[in-house]
Amino acid sequence: MILNIIIFIAILAVLVLVHEFGHFLSAKKFKMYVQEFGFGFPPKIKGWQKKETLWSINAVPLGGFVKIAGEDGDGESELKAEEKIVSQEEFVEVIKTDSKEFIVDEKISEIEEEKIPKERYFSSKPIWQRIIVLVSGVAMNFILGWFILVVVFIIGTKPVVVVSQVAKDSPAYSAGIEAGDKIVGYSSADDFISFINSHKGDKISLTVQNGSGSKTIEVVPRVNVPAGEGPLGVALSSGGVQKEPFFTAIWEATKVSWQIFVMIYTTLFNLIIGFFYGPNLFKYMSGPIGIFQATSQATSLGIGYLANLVAFISLNLAALNIFPFPALDGGRVLFLIIEKIKGSPVKLRTQQWVNGIGFALLLVLVLAASIQDVLRLFH
Repeated sequence: MILNIIIFIAILAVLVLVHEFGHFLSAKKFKMYVQEFGFGFPPKIKGWQKKETLWSINAVPLGGFVKIAGEDGDGESELKAEEKIVSQEEFVEVIKTDSKEFIVDEKISEIEEEKIPKERYFSSKPIWQRIIVLVSGVAMNFILGWFILVVVFIIGTKPVVVVSQVAKDSPAYSAGIEAGDKIVGYSSADDFISFINSHKGDKISLTVQNGSGSKTIEVVPRVNVPAGEGPLGVALSSGGVQKEPFFTAIWEATKVSWQIFVMIYTTLFNLIIGFFYGPNLFKYMSGPIGIFQATSQATSLGIGYLANLVAFISLNLAALNIFPFPALDGGRVLFLIIEKIKGSPVKLRTQQWVNGIGFALLLVLVLAASIQDVLRLFH
């Protein structure tokens, strides 16, 4: 469990850092003033000033951030404060209270105002440069996901049979088989189903593997099978990627990346339509808990399956971030397009309100997905 948590946090951190590094590189390319590149989220633990950029290590290890001067619309300001140590001399102040003495050790410092050239603000750059900076994070996530898929297609993954669902009160349920268990010794679901059908009423031994390790169980496939279920009462899924030559791997990775984008936007469209007019599809969404479970399962299946999952998550982040929704990169790009059309920026207060509402809605969505994850755990 601890290892799975570490892997999960590491994956999220890498994906977010790759995204932010895309913003950083493009901002530097266009000579914008990058004030800080943070590893993790505040509170800050330690920082190093290299030229104009503060490189910081922060306490919450779930990604990172890039702070660019003027990115929040404050490009008209010409003064920025930067704290600098002006003296290494230490002084000791003795404070007497109720006959007790307290010694305070401090360093003398001062806040020195530093002028940042106006032309280096994000908000002072041409709109096309600002758009490139905003979409660079998305591009980095797409490239990472695509590259990982290329590697997966080149090396291939071993075929596996995984239990995707277990019917309540079935032989599999009574024997302790759980969704996510890998059936050891079978390369296709058809092979496993044939074996089970030929041993109805017989006690058989199966080896299953999950994030907790491997175990051998004994189970008797039932002869009288309820409608809609099999002798064991499980739903199965097969996995595996065949090795491909280099150029074929590139083509297959590109094709799969495109299919993932189409799938994500089709799902988003159906979610929006279903919210107003059709069936509620939100119950099929997964939040952080569901992603953690998927990570644990992929880890138990092997490095190839874990890499495949990381690629999928990275491509998901790319597709969702470019979606024109407030608080996302796509929403900020939409504001810039509006600015180009109307000839002046959208009022800062309006942007802040819209992005704030969008961020709140995203938090509600994540919370709703997490609740669904928890409910699935008890079913």
